Amino acid sequence: MSRLLGSTALFATLMIASVPQGLAQTASDTAQSVTVAAGDLRTALDQLADQFGLQLVVQGDLSGIESGALTADMSAREALQNLLSGSGYAFEFVSDDSVIIKPATTITGDAQGQVILPEVVVTATRSRRSIATMSPSVVVIGPDQIEAQSAKSSDITNVIRNNVPGFMFDDQSLISSTETFRGRDVQVLVDGIARNTPLRNSSRILSMIDIQQVESIEVIPGSNAMNGDGATGATINIITKTGEVGKNVFIVDAHVKSYTDDIGDSFSPSLTLSGSGGFGAVDLAASITGSKTGNAYDGYGNQVPSDAMLGQGGFDNAKDLNVFGKVGVTVADGHRLFLSSEVVRFRQDIEYYADLSTDPVSVNYDSPYLAQPLEDESQYFTAGYEFDFGKIGVGDLKLFYNDSYKQAARAEYNASHNPGLVSLASNGAIEDPLGQSVIDTVKYGVKLSTDTNLDAAYEGLTLTWGGDLTFDDVKYETVSGRDIGAPMEQEGHAIFAQLSAPVTKYFDLSGGVRYEEYDLTVKDFTRPSYMRYNGGTPQQILLAAAFTGGETTYDAVTYNASAVVHWTDRIDTSFSYSEGFSVPDVGAYTRRAGLSGTSIPLNFNDIDVEASKVKTYELAARYDGTDFRSTGAIYMSTNERGDNYDSSKNKLSQEKERIIGAELTGEYDISDDTYVGALASYVEGRYDTNEDGDLDSWLPNNRIPSPFRFTGYVDSYVWGDLNMRFDGTYTAGRYKIEDAKIKPSLVFNLSGNYPLLGGTARFGIENILDTSYENPAATALRGYSVAGHGRTVTIGYRREF
Repeated sequence: MSRLLGSTALFATLMIASVPQGLAQTASDTAQSVTVAAGDLRTALDQLADQFGLQLVVQGDLSGIESGALTADMSAREALQNLLSGSGYAFEFVSDDSVIIKPATTITGDAQGQVILPEVVVTATRSRRSIATMSPSVVVIGPDQIEAQSAKSSDITNVIRNNVPGFMFDDQSLISSTETFRGRDVQVLVDGIARNTPLRNSSRILSMIDIQQVESIEVIPGSNAMNGDGATGATINIITKTGEVGKNVFIVDAHVKSYTDDIGDSFSPSLTLSGSGGFGAVDLAASITGSKTGNAYDGYGNQVPSDAMLGQGGFDNAKDLNVFGKVGVTVADGHRLFLSSEVVRFRQDIEYYADLSTDPVSVNYDSPYLAQPLEDESQYFTAGYEFDFGKIGVGDLKLFYNDSYKQAARAEYNASHNPGLVSLASNGAIEDPLGQSVIDTVKYGVKLSTDTNLDAAYEGLTLTWGGDLTFDDVKYETVSGRDIGAPMEQEGHAIFAQLSAPVTKYFDLSGGVRYEEYDLTVKDFTRPSYMRYNGGTPQQILLAAAFTGGETTYDAVTYNASAVVHWTDRIDTSFSYSEGFSVPDVGAYTRRAGLSGTSIPLNFNDIDVEASKVKTYELAARYDGTDFRSTGAIYMSTNERGDNYDSSKNKLSQEKERIIGAELTGEYDISDDTYVGALASYVEGRYDTNEDGDLDSWLPNNRIPSPFRFTGYVDSYVWGDLNMRFDGTYTAGRYKIEDAKIKPSLVFNLSGNYPLLGGTARFGIENILDTSYENPAATALRGYSVAGHGRTVTIGYRREF
């Protein structure tokens, strides 16, 4: 892989260096022949830019806006006026060949300066619903926002966190256990297909998705069962790129990143080659991204341990390859077949173990890492049929197959945090050198979603209906293939129906129901023996034991309802009620069955666990003014039986819980070129530890690492077409849990984009002040202090051909 990464990096350097200065053309009022096909506005603008040699800078999100065809002799200004007419957007030449596309202001009646916003459609609800008919807390992050924020980080979690207030600070590692939303779990979808593995949480979900293949991100806060198990806190749907016939594009995107404490040892190059387009009835999109990373450093100037999270690894000292492809064929008007695939290959070569005795955790240079590397080898395939059968409905049928192999790193013995190591079957006092854990999962199934128009019964009434059939096969093994958790299989069956309608032009109603059933089979296995090091001397602490499997059925009926009131063209409010559920992480129990003695059963039938159903109540509001935009929400989520795993007792604790919170966003346009904004969130929760019905204790830090988070930012165009964004995030400390206090943090960042040589030059600086701070999510998860990352500088260039 290193040879591949080296070759592609060299290729990118040569490609960029060979771009001649003369490629930049001058736009004027001189007329020329213009041919632009009707369709997506962003596509039409790109076609126009190619014909006139323009560099476009887009402020806002053009998703969902259509434009007419142009075939005439006209100037660039005339062509832009034609394309943008009625779109709510205007243009401004900031140089001879650079144009800013931005929201326009118009006079409508007595409302001066009203911003006309495009309609945005959300698909994560299993239907194509306008975002205007949904809760104001729903967020769609468009391609322009993603591209602009990619200047400082290629991590999807950063993009989401900078746009959605309820998303918790990430732990800067591969693990997704801390990627909580409103104190609860997140369901991650890619084009509507779940990436979660609920029977054994294999983590590494968002961290393994290449941002270069992402078109947009839909975030629906709150519990939601429309896509099955897992969305008790939020649903995140990643929409991948799709080719467009008539727009053939090839893109080279390269960047390098380094920590300023040691530029050489932290030097990290990345290269993406991608393309999209189509011919005839065929559309195509593909990308390949290769990257290599060096060391990471904290704000103290110290090297960050590669595996500070005990087996979960990190992004440093790694090689990553991601290959994505999608092809579609339009067989008739309204009917399209498609096939998409994604292949992930990730390997981290850890150099040293972490020293847990220091504060914060540090690199133990006296203990070289000699075990197997951390690896991720996953592949995802989706085939589908998009249809339009008139009165029957418009929708899609998807078949998917997900196969993932996630190998953890070896963690050293630690009496407090890693008290048992897998030992050899032939000698229980000797550590198994291939005892690292592997989660090997296969998930496949079929999903049907259909929107049926019921105008005959009531104008605007839509019925969304469908169902899912899924199958999970989970193996929890060592690198050598020994079972360390029970092999499991699960079949899922679900049907759902959702009604939505505009009662008047001021009032939208929606409500639905979903029934889900899971048939789980837990197989027999021999739990291996475990050992420890006592004063450097190895000794067996637990004999191998037979675990008896069993069968059970989880089922759930979940409901949702929402009402959205459009008080004026600028003010919306909503009230919503939703239910979601999660199946317990059975694999975590079987891994540790009997570790605390014979009092913990070794028979699955002795485990009293149920699916956890979460109910969420939310009141939200939205204001879209001339220069000011804002959203706000208050919510409460409750459940009678939680889904917490207590590793110290090896118990699935299912206590009553209640979480409350509030979120606020706001943006203000200081001028046509500058705006400021902020995101703020508060969340706190309690639960019933002794199961007497009273909420007597605060939820643990791993559920809520910080009760309050605030992000402020300013985005401005300076010196014409240089776009710069400055932001800062304050994460409050949490002091609810005695002897487990989380410290506050404050981090500032800067990024910029500048049109150059027909492409875009980018730079980003994370943690500008090189602040020394404690990562709240990582510290909360493991119970010891983990330092946040120090100052990094990213320089990149993107060129579209």
